[in-house]
Amino acid sequence: GIFSRRNINMSWLFGKKKKKAEEKPQVDVSKVKENLDKQIEFTGMNINKYEKQIDDCKSKAKEALQKKDKKKAIMLMKKKKMYEAEIMKLDGMRLMMEQQKLNMESQLNNKNVFDTMSEGAKTIEQLAKEADIDKFDEIREKHEEMEDKNKEINDFFKDYAEEQTED
Repeated sequence: GIFSRRNINMSWLFGKKKKKAEEKPQVDVSKVKENLDKQIEFTGMNINKYEKQIDDCKSKAKEALQKKDKKKAIMLMKKKKMYEAEIMKLDGMRLMMEQQKLNMESQLNNKNVFDTMSEGAKTIEQLAKEADIDKFDEIREKHEEMEDKNKEINDFFKDYAEEQTED
């Protein structure tokens, strides 16, 4: 009917259900670092490949000029420029990844120091609670009571000894 559950949306009156705070997924730092290392290595391999292709273009362009094939030499030099531009791009990428890796390691160090210091502060706080000044007062009072009792017992025996030697 009209009043069935699916037809009534009263969220405007009662408010919507609050979503639980979404937990952020834990970051696997070692996995990210491993991926960066692999990508940096792969980028370096590509740079090496393009450097070899540049050398190849240069030597082929020289050969083409010696054979008076100016058109082929120009095409090879354009190809060389294209590879040089790609190397510049890859160098920028590699540098950016290396900076990111360094920043990540630095942040990890910061986090580890923070966690360690935070843990140390909690430990100090807990130890301070356990070594409360009121508890020290209690211990001192008990100590003084025990000293008084010991003095009483010592006085008792001293007095007894004096009484025995008086006769």
